[in-house]
Amino acid sequence: MNEKELEEMRYDVAHHLLSRMSKGSQFQYALDRMLQLCVHYSEEELKELLPKEKPKKKKGKGGGF
Repeated sequence: MNEKELEEMRYDVAHHLLSRMSKGSQFQYALDRMLQLCVHYSEEELKELLPKEKPKKKKGKGGGF
């Protein structure tokens, strides 16, 4: 088996294993992996990756149930 075929097999196995996990387990696995990747960022880089806060909209009166 050449390197490309082995890479495709790894992808197929990984996909199969993930598909057998619950949605909650998939999310937790992805979160754990992202935490591993975030270790490589500096404090400044992490701050840049955070979402920018949107200005809060004022609620109007009335209209609704």
